[in-house]
Amino acid sequence: VVVILGGLAVLGFAIRRERRLNELKSEFISNVSHELKTPLSIISMFGEMLAEGRTKSPEQAHEYAEIIWRESVRLGRLIDNVLDFAKMERGMGVYEFGETDLGEVVGRALDLSERRVQAANMQLSDDIEPDLPPVQLDANAFVLAVLNLIDNAIKYAPDGKKIEVTLKRKGDSLVLDVRDWGPGIDPEEHERIFERFYRAKVVRLKPIRGSGIGLALVQHIARAHGGDATVTSEPGKGSTFSISIPISGKNER
Repeated sequence: VVVILGGLAVLGFAIRRERRLNELKSEFISNVSHELKTPLSIISMFGEMLAEGRTKSPEQAHEYAEIIWRESVRLGRLIDNVLDFAKMERGMGVYEFGETDLGEVVGRALDLSERRVQAANMQLSDDIEPDLPPVQLDANAFVLAVLNLIDNAIKYAPDGKKIEVTLKRKGDSLVLDVRDWGPGIDPEEHERIFERFYRAKVVRLKPIRGSGIGLALVQHIARAHGGDATVTSEPGKGSTFSISIPISGKNER
């Protein structure tokens, strides 16, 4: 009887977990659909206005073109996330490693983020330690990871706040920190925040949409490089997301 009851309890847990996963997948599809539609609608609207000459000045035409460019970049990043996430779910290898200057890679991500940060009325500061040793890295994947962390900070931090990006050597690893001044995350959620489809409680209480895959991708990329992704945060005090990567010769993939 005990064995049967135990088996039923395990089965019940598995069913509830599967049901919850299906709910999260449905929410994911809804969120991704919304995030795809938003930039597409903006691109279509301003593209139509430019095509029909409905601008008052060359400056306004330039502003519209800038909006179209910015939303195109946003759309491209979301598509990259979804495609890489699909590969990750299927267990496919998506990384091409080579000896790389991580400081240059982070700098590339910062350049790509600059206009989006400015458009959000925020500031981006960086502190990259000079003469860092090389690491074995897929540069494109790591750029995507950094972009996801910066986009995450933009999405949840208040207007006018600063996003701080640092890259330092700590022991046998290089550590990237992205600090924001958003709502913060409960300590009990620190592990779960990197799970696919998971969104923090404080975020779910606000009208902020997200796909729920960005941080899962960040952690997957970090671990594929022999490192890890972690968060330090308290409610009301912002968050620091960190990626650690072993120095070349120490990567274990």
